[in-house]
Parts: sequence; C-alpha cells; structure tokens
Amino acid sequence: MKFFKIINGICRDNDPKRKVFPGAYLTKGMVGLEYMAYGSKEGDTNYIPIEKTIQDYHIVENAPVFDYFLLGDGSSRRKFDWIKLDMYGVFTLGGGFLVSERFKETISQFQLPRHKFYPAKLMYQGQKLDYYLFQLGKETKIVYEQCTYSERGSGIVQSALELAINHENDYYDVRLKYFKRKSVLNIHDFVLDKFYDYFISRELFKIVSEPLKEALVKAELTEGWKFEDISPRTITFLNP
Repeated sequence: MKFFKIINGICRDNDPKRKVFPGAYLTKGMVGLEYMAYGSKEGDTNYIPIEKTIQDYHIVENAPVFDYFLLGDGSSRRKFDWIKLDMYGVFTLGGGFLVSERFKETISQFQLPRHKFYPAKLMYQGQKLDYYLFQLGKETKIVYEQCTYSERGSGIVQSALELAINHENDYYDVRLKYFKRKSVLNIHDFVLDKFYDYFISRELFKIVSEPLKEALVKAELTEGWKFEDISPRTITFLNP
C-alpha cells in the first residue's frame, strides 16, 4: 500500500493573484482559547495549566464549544476569509485541523489512532459555521531497530544492525555523527508499531494511506492541501 504526506498548499494552482490559503486561529476573548497550547497565562480569569491543554497528542474531555475560530495567513493574521475549505491547519496546534462535518464523516470511516472531534465555530464572511477541531491523541511510534537507513544522496541502504541502531537514542546519536561530517542520515524503510489510515509520526509527520487519500479526493475535500508520495521510502507495520 502506498502512503502520502499531507502538506499545506501555498495557494491555488494557476491563481494569478497567488492568494495564500488561510489557517485557523483563536484570539483573545474567544471561548476555548485557554484550552489551546499557550492559550492563557497564569493570572488570566480562565487560566489553565499547559499540561491540561490540547497539545502534543494530549486530548482533554471538558473543553467547551470553541467559539469562534478566525482565518488568517499565519503572520499578519488580518481578515483572510477568501475561501471556505473543509480542512484548515490550526495555528499553535501542529497536528490539529479545523474540519467540516463532511470531512469528519469521511475520515471517521477509516482506521484512526485515539482522537477527538471538538465542536467548534468558524467565522466565515460574517457567519458562524459549524466545524470541528480534529486532534489525534496518539503518536505512531517508529521501531528504529527494524528500519533501514540511507545517507542522503548516496543511494546506499543500510540495516539498523549495520549502523548499531538498537533504539531511538542510537538513531539520533548516529544521525549526529553524519551531521558533523556535513551529511544527513534518513530512515529509508519505516517500521511502525501499528497500522492506521491517518497518523502522525516523527520523520514523516502527517501521513495518509492511499485508500484514505482517494476517498478524500473523491469527496472533493482536499482543496488547500497537497499529497506527496513518500516513495521510494516504504512503511510497514508490526500490527497491521
């Protein structure tokens, strides 16, 4: 099975105005801001410690309806609601998305890690629309001692045994040695702990299976995003 990286598109293809696709964010005074990573500070009326916020695969169960997200360009965060998408990246939430009901219904049919859809509102051209904050609660782990590796540009693939990689720390130690000689060691063939159709993992980040990609494309849910084939790199799973 093929797998694809899902990455934020810069702008519409063949768009002469080169408008940047927007992302979603909460600003001060919006309901639920304190549940976002770094969303409140000690002393604020609704202060919540960061360990109880939504960040780094952490899911909380008592969040209110997030009311409401705005759309921005990531820097000026000026009014940027020129296009309605089914999936927006969320500033300050690296792995999270703001998604439509149609997106939620489609991706929910596939195999996902622990996750949550938080009810949310999106302010779009003066109207509040129903959306969901989609957050994964689990990182898919890399089994470093079973992966294969290659030095960037060399075309030579080596086993973990040949590189003396027996766990994650070994990988970073060996990678540092390559870096010191101005080279890069990449994982070539990934072995992950468990199969999912959408997951986030170090080195790969946001990955979808080919069946999920095809379902999203067929449902016309992918504008604003691109799929990058990870070949010739491969992915296998200990628990398919």
